[in-house]
Amino acid sequence: MKKKILAVVVASAAFMGLFASQPVQKQYVQAAKNTKTAKKTTKKAKAKQISVTYTLKDTTKAKNKQTLAKKTFKVKKGTSVFTVLKKAWKVNYTKSSYGVFITKIKGLGNEKKKLYWTYTVDGKMAKVAADKQKLTKNKSKVVFTLKQYVQAAKNTKTAKKTTKKAKAKQISVTYTLKDTTKAKNKQTLAKKTFKVKKGTSVFTVLKKAWKVNYTKSSKYGVFITKIKGLGDEKKKLYWTYTVDGKMAEVAADKQKLTKNKSKVVFTLKQY
Repeated sequence: MKKKILAVVVASAAFMGLFASQPVQKQYVQAAKNTKTAKKTTKKAKAKQISVTYTLKDTTKAKNKQTLAKKTFKVKKGTSVFTVLKKAWKVNYTKSSYGVFITKIKGLGNEKKKLYWTYTVDGKMAKVAADKQKLTKNKSKVVFTLKQYVQAAKNTKTAKKTTKKAKAKQISVTYTLKDTTKAKNKQTLAKKTFKVKKGTSVFTVLKKAWKVNYTKSSKYGVFITKIKGLGDEKKKLYWTYTVDGKMAEVAADKQKLTKNKSKVVFTLKQY
């Protein structure tokens, strides 16, 4: 009898051991999977990392570019130029809607003396602020250069060119107001000439000339109800206009002035 009981106990223990070992086996299997996943994650992380080299140069003290410092980093692909720069050296900057404006790197830079930092990525001048520029290429070379801008002579030449261009883009336009509601002949109420930028709308100049009442439609544009207090929808007194003798086909804010010495005539009519 004792032998039977002992056999049953041994069998039960073996049975329970079989089930008890299964969670352990599962843990080993899960651990192996986790190890593989971790290795894959590490490989992906490494694959996303890129190498970038930063160089600081100063051109303000010598004709040749003077290299001040150079550092190489392993960074995550897509990191901004500015983020890495701050890791490399002490940076002073201001921030605006356009991004960061770097005033000093390693204590170098002076707005009063017109000493400014510019930067290139792989030899190309950046078009955006350093915090907007992303690093995407492996072994990229970022160069920050301190330069002094002598603007006096350049600004004079640029100003002259700008003035000439501005004058070339300006045109002369003459506006006339007429009222045909009180007499058979066209009665001239007012006349004004303006110098305006080519491409300015007829409506923009009209508002500068006289007080204008109007309503606006998102689809068709402005509908002029009164000029200088004249006009009455109830009495069907409406304003029409011509440009160089041709009746306009669009609203005044849609019509652009492109020809020099154009003549714009607004006429009050009763329909």
